[in-house]
Amino acid sequence: MSCELRRATLDDTDAVYGLICELKQKAYDRQTFATGFAANLNNPAQCYQLAWVNGEVVGLIGLQVMFPLNQNCWIGEIQELVILPQMRGLNIGQQLLRWAEDEARRRGASLMELSSGKVRPDAHRFYLREGYQQSHFRFKKPL
Repeated sequence: MSCELRRATLDDTDAVYGLICELKQKAYDRQTFATGFAANLNNPAQCYQLAWVNGEVVGLIGLQVMFPLNQNCWIGEIQELVILPQMRGLNIGQQLLRWAEDEARRRGASLMELSSGKVRPDAHRFYLREGYQQSHFRFKKPL
């Protein structure tokens, strides 16, 4: 099975919305999502890559490249990575991750980071298998 990767555009809003709802296992307000996605597409530090199989969108990765002062280097941060359940195990996640790592390197990053929810042990195993190490706790506070 052949997987094609391409950059997401505004025309992909519905497909990206569906993938994010799959990732988070909940529905978001579509208008708020579309507005935020459009703003992110206009942010040069952020990019999204889609995976296509047989003309269907089956996966997404979101990458942001930034320079945190406390790290003193450019970092690529994976903000989302999702593959449709029926397409998992076909190395699509690895292809998207490799693309993000290559793109981050191309933009000058020397480190990759990501967060993964506690309820996603399969994803944790995937990231560990791909050479990522758990190094932080992440904290949240609603405002």
